[in-house]
Amino acid sequence: MLRKFAIIHSVALLAGMAPATSALGTQVGAPASGCPDRVEEALADLYNLQFLPARQALEAWLREHPEDLRALNYLSNAILDQELLKEGLFASEAYTNKGDVFRKGKTALTPGFEKEFLASLEKAQKAAGDRLQKNPEDQDALYWAGMAHAARSEFHFILERSYLTALREGSEARKYHLKLCKLNPSYVDALLVIGLGDYVAGSLPWYVKVLASLAGFRGSRPRGLAELKRVSEEGHWARVDAKIILVTLYRRDKMYPEALALLDELVRSYPGNFLGPMEMAAVYEDQNNWLAAAKVYGGLVRKLHEHARGYELMPAAKILYRAGRVYERLGEPEEALQLYDAASGQLPGANLDAYRANLAAAELDRRLNRPAEALRNYRRVAGAVPNTEEGKAALRALQSYH
Repeated sequence: MLRKFAIIHSVALLAGMAPATSALGTQVGAPASGCPDRVEEALADLYNLQFLPARQALEAWLREHPEDLRALNYLSNAILDQELLKEGLFASEAYTNKGDVFRKGKTALTPGFEKEFLASLEKAQKAAGDRLQKNPEDQDALYWAGMAHAARSEFHFILERSYLTALREGSEARKYHLKLCKLNPSYVDALLVIGLGDYVAGSLPWYVKVLASLAGFRGSRPRGLAELKRVSEEGHWARVDAKIILVTLYRRDKMYPEALALLDELVRSYPGNFLGPMEMAAVYEDQNNWLAAAKVYGGLVRKLHEHARGYELMPAAKILYRAGRVYERLGEPEEALQLYDAASGQLPGANLDAYRANLAAAELDRRLNRPAEALRNYRRVAGAVPNTEEGKAALRALQSYH
């Protein structure tokens, strides 16, 4: 029970699902009025998943402005987000009960990532801490200190699977931002962490809420949504992040029109980010709107085939597999099988979605009375990933043939 509470509350306190945000106020190293803001330009690159130019711009800026809290945090989050994207841990489906985040075992990280990320984050935390030592009510320093703890919480929760550590770090993030809101209620962006925490704490089962209240945590789902909505409308640097978080919460609450409206806005603002269209297609699937989902997936598949900018970052097997599922729902089995076959050719040894496509193809071939094709795909999945849910399902199917 306590471990479950720690996991749920850690999720509530994560604020790094998108690059870290800033808040209203004077920033160290901020450009003069009318001058290009190179840090904000780097942030736009991050939202478009252009990590290399973003990191290069931030590193160049920090050589000139080494104490810029905003840039220090953006750089840490750029390092973290690049790893999360590589591991397929950006999509909201990764955070469902059966999602990849909750699979057993730590994630195998890119060599050197952990050292680089923690060193970058340490610089950000030290810079904020130095300012708070001089002035404990430095509002920007309070904000960035909280965001640094939120990023550390995200790292421990998603990649390390160290839930209690993530809870402690997330709690620290919330404390900094609660203090900031008390000092300045108009510092709207600080409501990002607080609003997410209020929403999730207010969504807990009653028996977990009792434990939470004993620990001093009291939340309200409506209040959390209202706080996040306020950030999405009135926030400055955190406005986009609030919209991204609201999409996930609206989808969870089956508020599909609200989720789609925000997604449409995000997709138009950041056309280089394929995650927006993928989330949009998933919402259409939630609504059983298979035609709309097929249209969105069709656009993503075309980008893959045309090698559009950023296509190499796109999870090809996942997109092709999910597109196949949609066409199967539309009653177009041959189109679905072509997409499943294309998905299975996308580096299958390193991608579970390729084997999900094999399994889906096997099930479809079985319904179409094509036993040879079905058996071939069942054997491929059972032999390659026997200890996964997909492998076990394939093995059961093989046994049913005897």
